[in-house]
Formats: sequence, C-alpha cells, structure tokens
Amino acid sequence: MRLLNCKSLTFEEFVRDIPRYAILSHTWGDEEVSLDDMKNGAIDCKLRGREKISATCRIAQEQGLDYAWIDTCCIDKSSSAELSEAINSMFAWYRNAAVCYAWLSDYVQDPAFNLTDEAVLASFESRELITEQDRAFSDPPPLTSKELDIRNHVGQSLKKCRWFSRGWTLQELIAPKHVEFYDRDWRCFGSKMQLAHILSWITGIDSDVLKGGSLDQVLVGRRMSWAANRQTRRVEDMAYCLLGIFDINMPLLYGEGEKAFTRLQEEIIQSSNDLSIFAWTAALGDKRSFRSLWASSPSEFKSCQFLVKPTLEWNGRGEYSITSRGLRTMDMIRIVRGGASRKGSYFLPLDCVDARVKKDIRFVSLEQYGPSLFARRKPWLYDTVVDIEVSQASRLPLAQYICCRESPDLEAMVRASHVGSVQIGFSLEAFDETSITAQPETDWDLRNSILLSYRRRHFWGCWRIKTMSDEPGVCVVCVQSDGWLLYGIFPGDDLPSVMNQSDLLPSQIVAMLQKFPVRTAARCPPWYHTVELSEHELGGGSDGITGTLLRIKSRKIDEIKDGRTKVKARLQKLFKNKTWA
Repeated sequence: MRLLNCKSLTFEEFVRDIPRYAILSHTWGDEEVSLDDMKNGAIDCKLRGREKISATCRIAQEQGLDYAWIDTCCIDKSSSAELSEAINSMFAWYRNAAVCYAWLSDYVQDPAFNLTDEAVLASFESRELITEQDRAFSDPPPLTSKELDIRNHVGQSLKKCRWFSRGWTLQELIAPKHVEFYDRDWRCFGSKMQLAHILSWITGIDSDVLKGGSLDQVLVGRRMSWAANRQTRRVEDMAYCLLGIFDINMPLLYGEGEKAFTRLQEEIIQSSNDLSIFAWTAALGDKRSFRSLWASSPSEFKSCQFLVKPTLEWNGRGEYSITSRGLRTMDMIRIVRGGASRKGSYFLPLDCVDARVKKDIRFVSLEQYGPSLFARRKPWLYDTVVDIEVSQASRLPLAQYICCRESPDLEAMVRASHVGSVQIGFSLEAFDETSITAQPETDWDLRNSILLSYRRRHFWGCWRIKTMSDEPGVCVVCVQSDGWLLYGIFPGDDLPSVMNQSDLLPSQIVAMLQKFPVRTAARCPPWYHTVELSEHELGGGSDGITGTLLRIKSRKIDEIKDGRTKVKARLQKLFKNKTWA
C-alpha cells in the first residue's frame, strides 16, 4: 500500500505493519494531482487538486496521523496491475483507515441551520422509526410543517451535492468506521455516526449499516438499490465500485462495457444463494417481453429498497450454478392448477419479501423456449406468492436452466421456439382442464396446451386429460418426423405402459401408433371423441407464428344415438310419404 507522508509529502510503501492513516473521499474534478505530478513537485504548483491534498495532510497531522491515502495521487494509474489491485482492495483500505474525510466541494454550510442540532436529528430518527414499524402499504402520518421545512432545507443543500450521486463514494461512505464530513471550505459539519439518519434518508442505505452493522445481513437486491441512482464516468466502473460491498474480487477489463456488471452478478451468485439478485425490474420504457436473468445496471434495482428475508423460507434455497446453458436450478415450480392465465406457468421463487408486506414472497415469471431452457418473462413486473396461488404449485423434478446471456436475438429465439408446434384444442364442457399431464414434460407448454417444436425436425408428445365423468379420459399422441405429422386419440387406458417413458425416440412412437388401426376417434362412454387436424396461428395470431391444431370434438354417445334415431325416423317418414311414379 502506497501512503503519503503528511510531513514530507513523499510516498512510502507498506506491505505489512501498515501505520494508522487518514483517507480522503471526494469527487474528482479538473486539474487533479497524479502520482507523477507529486514526484515532480506538483504540490507547489497551481493545480486545483493540490488544495485537497494539502488540507487532508493538515487535518491528519492535527489529529495525530502521519500518513494519508488519496486516490488521485497514491495509485499509479499507468500500471493496469496496480490499478486492478487498488480497486479490488479499496473497500478494505477505507474500512481500515483511522478516519475518512468526506469533502463535499459543492456544499456550503448555512450558519442559520445546524445539521447536528438535536431537533433536526430527532426529526429524521423518529420518522425512520415510524417507517420501520409500519409494515403495510397504508400511508404513514403526514409530515408536520417543521419536518417539511427541515427536509426541504436538507434536500436543497446537502442532498444535491455531487458526492451523493457518484458510484465510488458509496463504498467510501459505508466502509470506514469513522467518517467526518467537510464543506467546501474544509469546515467539519458532522460525522457519519451523528448524521446516520439524515444520510439514510438521502442515500437509502440502512442507518444500522451506517452505524457499523453487518452488510451480510442485508439482501443483495437491497444493497444494489443503494447504487440505483448513482453514476460513474466509465460504464465498467459501475460494477467495479461495488466489488467491496459484495465482498467480490474480479479482474478489471476496461472496454467490456455493461458486461462488467454481468460479470459482477455472476460472481455474486457463485458465492451466495441470495436470489434477491434477480428481484430487479426493467424500466417502463423497456418494451422487451423476454430478458435474461441479469439486470443491465444497478438502476433496475430501484424497487428493491425494502427487500428483506421472509420469516419462513418458501423453498429451502437449493444450489445454483452458472453453466454454458444458463443458471442451473432445481427450485423452479410450475402451477399445475388454478386460473387459466396461470395454469402451466413457470416461476422461480426468490425468497425475499417487501418489508412492508412480509407475506408476499417475490417470484420471477419464466417462459420455456427449449428443452429445460427458460427466459425471464415480463421483466418490468414481478409476481408474489399471492398472485400465483402456490398451493397449486409443484416443483419440477429435474434441473432446469434459465438464460443468463442477454442478446438482441433472445426475444426472437423464444418466439421461434413455437414455430411448427402442435396445439391441443378441447371443450371445457367435456374435459377437466386441471387434470392435464404431458410427456416429455420439458417439451410441453401446459399453460397454452402446446407441444413445443423448438424448430426440430423430429419430436413427439403424449398429452393426457380426464373428462368430467368417471371414465379415465383420453390420450392424444403425436409425432413429427421429416415434415409429416402422425397423430391419434385413444382412451386413457388403451396405450401401452411403455408410453409412460419420456426418453422414447420419435421412431419408436411412430412404430407404436402404426399398430393402432383407428387413430382419429376414441369411444370413452359416455363420450365419443374425435380429433381433427388443421393449421392455425398460435398465441391468438398476435405473433404471426403458425402451427398445427389438433382439435378434439366431444359428443355424448346418447346424443349420437338420439341423433341417428331421429335421422332414421325422418328418412322412414320421407319414404313412407313418397308417391312413386
């Protein structure tokens, strides 16, 4: 670690036994003094940056400290190795400092308003207590005129400071045990401990964390929300400035752009099973229907400010890993019964709740686009335990994979997975729609009763559904092979038991179907079912994706008999009344 000697203004290197030092937190401006400038005697020149170096060293010496660390001049930025080491170590350096001086270059104290006044501090502390106790979405008591005046004053002065909008100063506020705040003229106006509740109101950071509480007890999504309104000069720095807050180390690759934030999220999920990292919501202007699991930036975590762990974990939190196919998980669920809009839908429970409504565990809605492959649906919304009727949910027995690679082709790829698919149509009067089962399970979109093709030349499916009566129901079997479709409908107990396997090949299904002489009708008293094939547009025609429709037509046998009897009687009457020439 390279420290600046406050007396001699020279640098000294330390590997072990690092002495007590002060550290500066500030926002960069023009004419900053670099390491080379210092070595060349720039402290005596007229660069603006020399004033903050002089002031830091002066105050440190007044407090009995001989060394200081300032990011502008204590890092050799021409060395990529040293820069990478410094950024990966910076959180620890701020945490281990004896004191941190936070210099707000655009803040001027108002002599008539003291931030550390007991009435001002009590106003923020009491309001925070009210918010913590209010666990419903009911409106808290309105602010009094005095509270409004205080917040207006703080909002128009301190809150507008550039220091609160920069990415790097987030960790510089959280990491140090002791932070002193200085205005433009280097006059101290309070410490982090004194101003904790005001700083919490400005930044959204929990006051307990500002007072030294553990970061590990704060959900990942909530920590991300602290950076939602901050910016950095370089896109990559928006990820790098958060490394210490998540206790992550990773190499720096300037030039990778938003991929840096994706890499950060990957590192987090590989070291933690905290799924609140997926609780983000896209901006309302994002018109995409499908996204990967990763957020594009911390700004998408704005809705995560109040996330906490649920009182009871819903799914026990399994293991998660990043693979070439996506996030591997065995915690996905599917709604097997319930409303038509939810039945057959897939979800990933995130095991986090809004602190104001603790029962509403959040879920991510997913769309299948390949065998065991899923993408995130409706990225601008999230679902809760109340929305999806988890009492009707079942856990998927096999590992599934959720897309982690953001691509402009993702939406087209999800929609293309339906091209050439087979949809089953049936009468709700005859069938119990809550009884649907299908094989292979990974190929069926039960929400829409569609056997997904994934644009394959060869695939097959077996679809079972019970009727409203006591009979076993029907099975519909279809197989696509080299452009032609073979299908059949059978009573539920007529198919061979081998058909219960999901690993059968399309050729095996063809061989089985060809053994049945009748494949387009099934007599299942009291119903008689027939199946017809036609081309139609899937999804109501809104996507322009065409597929095959297998329409099941069901009539009661008694009605068929009655119809035949009536036709026979009409014919007999016609011939009886006919006068032959």
